[in-house]
Amino acid sequence: MIKEAIIAINESNGLHARPAAELAAMAKRYKSNITLIAGSKEANAKSIISLLTLGLKKGSLINLKIEGEDSEDAMHEVTTFFEKMCQ
Repeated sequence: MIKEAIIAINESNGLHARPAAELAAMAKRYKSNITLIAGSKEANAKSIISLLTLGLKKGSLINLKIEGEDSEDAMHEVTTFFEKMCQ
């Protein structure tokens, strides 16, 4: 099953090393492929380096795409992560 969502980065520091590491650790718990797309760049959410290459700053919009058997659970946890990151 494929799940998609558009997410705005509202954290003042964007997606920097610490939250990227947290997101990658979370993503690795799922069998699904979790991809963040920003403009023409794509990142595997299970890779910290890949996430950091997106250069996500406050105001960036990303397309979150999750494909696999546990995509619904992964989508819930990843979207909750971004909501909490921005509080």
